[in-house]
Amino acid sequence: AKGLEWPLVFLPGWEETVFPSQRAIDESGDKGLEEERRLAYVGITRARQSARISFAANRQIYGRWQSVIPSRFVDELPAANVDVVSETG
Repeated sequence: AKGLEWPLVFLPGWEETVFPSQRAIDESGDKGLEEERRLAYVGITRARQSARISFAANRQIYGRWQSVIPSRFVDELPAANVDVVSETG
């Protein structure tokens, strides 16, 4: 989808160890982290009007619920361009 743009882009799963993936960091270190950051940039810049980034507070991993934290990339987004919405179920 390189070079294509859409009015609205959904980017789910922005939790640490999911995005950036723990495997990319473990296997490639800073180089792997930068590649994941580049992928984040590409995803965000495909949106013409709005990008919706989401992350979970809890995730089921191997059948067990675990608390997770948002991706470090969320904190790197410019605050002026972010509207935070929190929904609890």
